[in-house]
Amino acid sequence: MSRLLRVELRRLWARQVTRWACVGLLALVALSGVATYLSAPPPSDQEVADAERMFASDQEAWEKDGAQQVADCEAEAEEQDMTAAEWGCDQMAPRLDWYLPPTQTFVPDAAQQEAMFGAEDPATDDAATAAAVAEIRSSVWNGWSGLASLDDLAILLLLVVLVVGVSFVTAEINSGSLGMWLTFEPRRQRVYWSKAVAVALGTVPLVLVGFALLVGASYAVYASYGTLGDLTGAVWLEVAAFTGRLVAAGAVLAALGVALGTLLKHAAAAVVLVGVVAWGCLAFGFGLGDAQRWLPTTALSAWLQGGTVFTTERCTPDAGGVFECVPVDHVVTTAQGGLTVAALAVVVTLLAVLVFRRRDVS
Repeated sequence: MSRLLRVELRRLWARQVTRWACVGLLALVALSGVATYLSAPPPSDQEVADAERMFASDQEAWEKDGAQQVADCEAEAEEQDMTAAEWGCDQMAPRLDWYLPPTQTFVPDAAQQEAMFGAEDPATDDAATAAAVAEIRSSVWNGWSGLASLDDLAILLLLVVLVVGVSFVTAEINSGSLGMWLTFEPRRQRVYWSKAVAVALGTVPLVLVGFALLVGASYAVYASYGTLGDLTGAVWLEVAAFTGRLVAAGAVLAALGVALGTLLKHAAAAVVLVGVVAWGCLAFGFGLGDAQRWLPTTALSAWLQGGTVFTTERCTPDAGGVFECVPVDHVVTTAQGGLTVAALAVVVTLLAVLVFRRRDVS
């Protein structure tokens, strides 16, 4: 088995698709760095000066009329049977940051998280779930920041290794070289597992180096602007944990690509199938209600981000018999997401092994 594995690893890295994947990753890193450089600059000196001037003018007016505005706000809150804080009466005083354009940082801050998700409590009656929702939404992989954008780019890395896995098998099937190889090594299960393991291990450098370059490029841009944010050791530990989960996901998806390539025999068909499944999950997933937790896209997000949140609607009749619908948040944990992705890969792989043992590949 080790001899077959070494042969398949050499084949993998000798293929043009693998080399082009490396080129594509470098292009992705370059485009990501340029996009970050153009979209993340802090306010200019002129913008800061204009903001300070407008703030000073409104602050002067607030000192004259602010007390009356607060009193009017409290009266409106009382009419609506709400507290002054719930009505926002304590948020009326002008603040300088209102007049400045938003500044994106490498690590999200509390203001960015509030802008992304609002300051309201999670929509759930379960205290434990509410705490889990709040923790997930406060993660560095959520919000408006450089790290949160890298989370999206990581999905592209996984797509690349999936395509590499698919093409590694389909190219040999369609060229006839796989049938020739089976005349030298007729034990089909050994051949299949050597290919699956080779792709899973051989694509690890693509994911690991690719994500490291993405993080490095983003860090360099934000460091040049002086907008890294609260970058602590705990943040770097979370980046390392995310990288480990990403590498594991890449190995699983690469092996899944081998299985899909074996089953469908054509790279285009396998890639289209993956695209249709992903699009269907994103487009129609909300209509599945609580079953969303078992969708591949939800499971993958949960595994990568250390947990994810999805929302359903709970509709109940009021006193007058009219149904009112409210959103309810649900949590998918890291373990559940990882096990779901792994289970899907195992099922498809076992089916592919069964087909490969019996199908004519000549």
